[in-house]
Amino acid sequence: MEWTEQSPVLTMAELLTRSGNESFGSRLGLPTGLKGLDVVMGGLEPGTLTVLASRPGLGRSTLLQNICQWNAGGTLVSRSEERVVVPALLASTEQSPEQITLRALSAAARVSRDHLRTGEFVDEDIRRLKRAQPILEVAPLYVLAPAAFVDGQLVEHARRLVREHQVRLVGVDGLEAMGPGLSLGQAARALKTLARELAAPVIATAPLWAVSRRPRWMPSLKDLHDEVAFAADTVILVHREDAYDRTSRPMEADLVVAKARSSRPTVAADVAFQAHYTRFTDIATT
Repeated sequence: MEWTEQSPVLTMAELLTRSGNESFGSRLGLPTGLKGLDVVMGGLEPGTLTVLASRPGLGRSTLLQNICQWNAGGTLVSRSEERVVVPALLASTEQSPEQITLRALSAAARVSRDHLRTGEFVDEDIRRLKRAQPILEVAPLYVLAPAAFVDGQLVEHARRLVREHQVRLVGVDGLEAMGPGLSLGQAARALKTLARELAAPVIATAPLWAVSRRPRWMPSLKDLHDEVAFAADTVILVHREDAYDRTSRPMEADLVVAKARSSRPTVAADVAFQAHYTRFTDIATT
């Protein structure tokens, strides 16, 4: 019996037919919610792996949650802003469900995280929470926050949510905790494979290593684990001078796009970090 399996090899004519001329110029990926970062990156492209890396405590987990929450429509926007709601999965071994909820409310309502922790609200806090909570309740943001990932758990949940709930963005907080026995490089390659399979952008957080010996310096790609840097399509390094000197550029953040398939290394313009609201935002809108 003759074997008739379709060949995975395509000619250029077939590739051009698949693409179609009308699709060129309209291939920007999902936005991050930060205008300066979107200008540099062109958005989060389907089938790609983006790594957010930093030293501890500089905000990589916050940035990841902000991006997922913004895409899922879980934040307030001005009337002039246009946004398409995109179902998203946020998987984290770094935070508990309660911590994720606290951060989500703080960022969406712009209510101090300390006020949420203590319950000591002012009248404006109550008004903001009443506006933000209904928006968060209907946001298609799915949260997976186990103590640790077991073999295949993340992949199976991601596949199911893509199939049943049309999830189009996957965020993974904690590349180093992807599964027992996995190295950082293996975890990164597994997420790159998942992104290709799901035809969705995957974003993951990772630690920086060498930069710990010179914390005040701007990080570079060489400070990231070599295999992670190699596997990622895009690498964004998170840096804040005010983490080391409160008087140095307070509430400003440097998001260094150190690797990108479609752009040269550069720093996203006009990004602020509001620690009390656990969010990154455009400086022009703070």
